[in-house]
Amino acid sequence: MILTVVGCAGTVPGPEAACSCYLLEHGGFRLLLDAGTGALGPLQRFADPCAIDAVVISHRHRDHCSDLVPLAYLRDRRGVTAPLPVIAPAGTEAHVAAPSGYARALDWREPPAGPSGLGPLTIETAPVRHSVPAQAVRVTAGSASLTYSGDSGECAELLELARGTDVLLCEAAAAVDTPGSAAAHLTPTQAAHLAEEAGAAHLVLTHLRPWADPMTALREARESYDGPLTLATPGLRLIA
Repeated sequence: MILTVVGCAGTVPGPEAACSCYLLEHGGFRLLLDAGTGALGPLQRFADPCAIDAVVISHRHRDHCSDLVPLAYLRDRRGVTAPLPVIAPAGTEAHVAAPSGYARALDWREPPAGPSGLGPLTIETAPVRHSVPAQAVRVTAGSASLTYSGDSGECAELLELARGTDVLLCEAAAAVDTPGSAAAHLTPTQAAHLAEEAGAAHLVLTHLRPWADPMTALREARESYDGPLTLATPGLRLIA
């Protein structure tokens, strides 16, 4: 699988980054993990939005799902007739505003009860600890796996989903200089502890707020995790 970071900012877009959006490609299949504020623009640098095969939305906060609206509009205006599958926690659809053509452009689906095929990929979701219903997702292709935390405080469900994953794409929005609720977000240190306990082979920190110091986040995480550690930046490409 090839991971491309489309957007990685938390809460609001920054001067250099849209909000959460990650492109996974494998065997010609293109999966989006989240479609946050401002993501549709930079997405077009890496893939034709009308060629996206499916989307997994972690939760209904706008910095994770708002650009589903322009994505749906664009696909509709370009005459894409097949609805785009969108896997999201129950109730997400009602919180996403819909322009004309939206209903026929997106096919909303609830998270599968267990591992489920999606094109050449297998996805597995787990409910995680956040201020609204939220899910983390693990994507597997052959022996390769990537786990995306979405937004989550510390919880057993996220730990179990991430065990043995090749890449842990983990939010780290809560920090000393970027206050966040301990019940709803992870600090860089907590993300590192999660990666260490789960045995993740590579930790990628993401969802830092635009005013956060990324070097501080990296230093905090490095104190608790000895493996490969990367800060998500727009355009970053990794192979899982």
